[in-house]
Formats: sequence, C-alpha cells, structure tokens
Amino acid sequence: MVFDAQWAEHLIDLQRQLNAGVWKPLPTTCFIAQRPKARQIHAPHFSDRVVHHWLVPQLERIYEPRFIHDSYANRRGKGTHAAVERLKGFVRQVASGQGGGWYLQLDVHNFFNSIHRPTLYRMLKETMAKAGLSDPARRAVHALLRRPVHDQGIIHRSTAEERERVPAHKRLENAAPGFGLPIGNLSSQFFANVYLDALDQFVKHELKACRYLRYVDDFVLVHRDRAVLAGWQTQIEEFLATTLRLKLKADIRLRPLSAGIDFLGYVIYPTHTRVRARVLKHADQSLRAWHQEHAVLGHYVATPADVRALTSSVASYQGHTKHANARRVMDRMLRRHPCATFFAVTTAFHPLLEGKKLTFKRPIHMERAA
Repeated sequence: MVFDAQWAEHLIDLQRQLNAGVWKPLPTTCFIAQRPKARQIHAPHFSDRVVHHWLVPQLERIYEPRFIHDSYANRRGKGTHAAVERLKGFVRQVASGQGGGWYLQLDVHNFFNSIHRPTLYRMLKETMAKAGLSDPARRAVHALLRRPVHDQGIIHRSTAEERERVPAHKRLENAAPGFGLPIGNLSSQFFANVYLDALDQFVKHELKACRYLRYVDDFVLVHRDRAVLAGWQTQIEEFLATTLRLKLKADIRLRPLSAGIDFLGYVIYPTHTRVRARVLKHADQSLRAWHQEHAVLGHYVATPADVRALTSSVASYQGHTKHANARRVMDRMLRRHPCATFFAVTTAFHPLLEGKKLTFKRPIHMERAA
C-alpha cells in the first residue's frame, strides 16, 4: 500500500537505481512456516519483488528453450499435477513390460542452503552475456547473488521459540560462506532451476535416461532394470559433488514400482494413485479445528471470512484428491465432520455474504436433513 500510494515515483526511483548499477536488495522479512515441517521463509521487501518480476521474465526468455521438458517446478504450464501425470505415464510404460520395473527417487540434502552462489553466478554470467541481456538486468542478478541475506538485514516476524524449531543446519544464517539462497523469493525459485539444469542435462544427455523428471530438488528415474538405476545413482552422486557441490539425502529409494512412489502429495502405483496419508491427516485436522472454533450450542457461528476460509480449505483438499483414486476417501472424510454440510449449504450464499458485518448461523443437526 505504501508503494502503491506513490507508485510512479517508486518505479522511477527503481529504474534510476538499476540503470546506475546501485540497486541492492533491502532487508527481508523472515517468518517460520510450520507445515509440513518448520522452515524459514524470507519475504522480500515489496520494491524488491517489483525488481524480481521485472528481472525473472527476461531470464526465462533465455533459459526456457534450454530447460528440459521434464523439469516441473516454477515454470508456466508445468506444476505439481503435470509432474504427477507425467510420472504416472512413466510408471505405466515400464510396468507394462516384463518384471514390473523399478524406480530411483533422490533428493538433494538441504538444497537451498547448499547452492554455491559463485558457481551459480558463473553459470548465469556466461549465458546472459551470450544472450545480450541488458547491463541493468545483469547487474541486478549480481546484486542478488553477491551477498548473503543476513548481510542485507532481516526483520524477524517470529518468536525465538518458533525459530528454534528450525534445525540449525536449515537456517540460512548458518550456511557456509558463499552458499545459500532465501526460500520465498521468485528469483531464488528461478535460480534453483538454473543450478539444477546442469544435473538435468547430465542425466538426459550423458546417462541417456529417458524416464526422468524433477520438481525442485526431488527427482525420480524409472527403468526396467534395477542394476541400471543403481549405476546411475553412483554417477549422479559423483556429478552433484564435483560439479555443483551438492550431496544427496540419506533417504535414497531404489524400489520396485509395486511399492509405490511417494511424490508431491501422492503415492503412485502402476494401477492406481493414492493421496499421501499426511495430506489426509492435515485435512482431517483442519476440518476438526474449524468445527471446534465455530460450534456454539448446536449452531455454527461464523463470519463471511470464516466461511471463505472453510470453503478454501475444503476446495483445496478436494482439488488435490481429484487427481488420485480417492473420491470415496474424501467423501467419507467430509461425512465425518459436521461442518461439511455447513460448507455445502453456505457456498451458494457467498455473494450475499460479501461485505456484510454479521455472523452466520447454521444448525449442526442439519447434516442428515441436507
């Protein structure tokens, strides 16, 4: 709101700084995301977000033709559901042959804190120069990667207790000198794809792996021969260590396809797909918490904002489960919670509730009647 109040002046000032090569990131706001596990999120200053949205599309125009098809994170037309559908196709192709097939699932250890910024900048610098990217854009990239976030300043929006829930090695301020990108920045998401594109090219063109896909630092390879996957694992570990200064998590999964691939909130089998148990548990907890907060003497007492929150939550989980063979599972969950009927009845009234300063009451006992 402060930026928008004098948006023209702020944009002109940003343009001046970028053209003069004096722009540098402002202090970030750090808060702790609690689910699915505690981790630091660094929200950039609003003016820095404007710069990110100016800069990243220019870099995307250079890199999108270079990225492999099966990199699915933070790219237009990709995303989690596209990645899951692609993996389902890989599994069906291999499982239809003899022997059932195998998968190798790997994950980079402490990925964002382990990105070596000088190595990343060398990758970017050569490509930007060849593509003829403007000097202001190249200087902005350098400014984003030159200094660690804690040197720019951090505004903490969390308690000391919340910060302690994040393991020490996961805190950006504890990253080794020259390492680490802040989670929560558009630029960091793009830079992560650039950094691991080297791995993508190695797997596709050196290992000749046909069925490989990656979402951020979680990647899966599918093959009929277990020995081939075991050999690829060794070569990938060596490449990550020598070229990108990264190492894999200890949780390396080399298993038959019949065991199911736990990937992006789903468990994918050759014949069907299930929703991850943790997702269903979170949905159950969310509905139970809404019920406990708003149930009063046989009624639900809720403001329009409360109704929107419930609607968003239920719609989110329904949208997730529809990409799996889980319709009955979600139906049973909604029947277990009285607020499910409240959700169904009030959804039609959202336009009438907008802007009204009132509470909305609905008997809990209407579940059967509705």
